[in-house]
Amino acid sequence: MVNLFDLEGRRIVVVGGAGDIGATLVRLLCSLDANVCVVDCDKIALERLAKSLPAGSKYSIRQADVTDEPSMAAVFSEFDGLDGLVNGAAIEHVPTLIDQFDLETFRKILDVNVSGVFLGLKYGLPQVARRSGSVVNFASTAGIKGTARMSAYVASKHAVVGLTRSAAVEWGPEGVRVNAICPGPVEGRMIDSIFRSEPGVPSDMAKARMAQIPSRRFARPEEVARVTAFLLSAASEYVNGSLYSVDGGICAI
Repeated sequence: MVNLFDLEGRRIVVVGGAGDIGATLVRLLCSLDANVCVVDCDKIALERLAKSLPAGSKYSIRQADVTDEPSMAAVFSEFDGLDGLVNGAAIEHVPTLIDQFDLETFRKILDVNVSGVFLGLKYGLPQVARRSGSVVNFASTAGIKGTARMSAYVASKHAVVGLTRSAAVEWGPEGVRVNAICPGPVEGRMIDSIFRSEPGVPSDMAKARMAQIPSRRFARPEEVARVTAFLLSAASEYVNGSLYSVDGGICAI
């Protein structure tokens, strides 16, 4: 029987691969014998991730700024076809009311979270088309719903949803699938920053948010990684232009 979830030997680029979710995904893909290229701007985090991977893992690391077009073009110029691409780089901001939000910060959020995905698609899609592969963009429940005091982040993730749907329509005839993961809050540095928690110690603000989630907790990075791996696999070969909420029921409310 053919294993539709098999990723052995698949060439997959993970942009933003040194963050909490990205690193967890890289470890999962390596455990499934994929050939992974990890792209991130944080050299130290890349090196730390490389040291944590099991011996025999098939991977390479590339330091690149997702907002710099020549840098992103250079990353993808090294390949002669890809089976998968994950656009996962993103940054957050301190919760702030719109009328108090700094324009420079707003632009920075959009530059990383939107332009970064755009450049990944611009240079990655032709490579993925060579192998009729799959692209997964990291959006968020913030790309589906509004959230007070998170206007820049919400705007950026709504834009990622729009890019995902447009790319799915454009590249579907080329055999490419483009989908988006929409996690709710996920345990790790970003959510600790937003909710002002200490690592492993949720703040009162974080606990209040958990109480609003039907599952009564935040997601774990591995739970997002597993759904991403599914979308990269042949098991999802007719899924295109879809949004996958990994949110404990947030979007059901």
